[in-house]
Amino acid sequence: MQRAQARVVEAVALAALTLAGTTACSVLDQKTLEDDAKLSQKITSIRLDSRNGGVEVDASADTPAVSVHRKVNYHGDKPDGTSFHVEDGVLVLSGCGRNCGVDYVVKAPAGLAVTGGTSNGELALSGVGKVDVHTSNGEIRVTGAAGPVRLRTSNGGVHVEGARGGGVDAQTSNGEVTIRTATPQNVTARTSSGNLKVTVPPAAYRVSAHSTHGDKKVSVKDDPSGRYRLDLSTTNGDLTVRPAKG
Repeated sequence: MQRAQARVVEAVALAALTLAGTTACSVLDQKTLEDDAKLSQKITSIRLDSRNGGVEVDASADTPAVSVHRKVNYHGDKPDGTSFHVEDGVLVLSGCGRNCGVDYVVKAPAGLAVTGGTSNGELALSGVGKVDVHTSNGEIRVTGAAGPVRLRTSNGGVHVEGARGGGVDAQTSNGEVTIRTATPQNVTARTSSGNLKVTVPPAAYRVSAHSTHGDKKVSVKDDPSGRYRLDLSTTNGDLTVRPAKG
């Protein structure tokens, strides 16, 4: 029931944003362009700085250089120039102006840090390093991050898979949170409306787990002297904490 309520809240918020964005311009007037670019510069990290649009970063050891694919949705005149640039080795993914949104797909070498955020759009990051990102309306997915992970969204689920070290700190107001770490580490997770599920490798953990309205199943032993800490809470939703199967 709580999960359904969270989805209703999210749907209402996204619907309101859609209506607000189409007050002056009809959806029928929307135009789309797509383009690709391969970057010759050495990229050391990626920063998100956009209002409307999602970002996907697919990082791999098999990718020698960075490439950027854009899908730009706009009304009126075609936006001039590009919406991204490189600043002292940092690839900055920006917006494209008024009545315009841009979705990015970035291919990159493994281990690049990703920071910043977007107001309206989903974020999907794979094979990256340190992560510190946010979105107001949209889901966040992080897979195989090699560094610390900090995630914030107001309306949308948060999902972390295979985090390899540095700790996970995830928070959403309306949405489910699922976290599975590949190595023992600190985990902090919060959701106001949604289920919370955390799976961790065997280790000594100090466990603080709270669910105000929902079932709680904690299968990881609380060790007051444990090296790592699990600090977890949901207001409306089930909370599950379990060890990873060998």
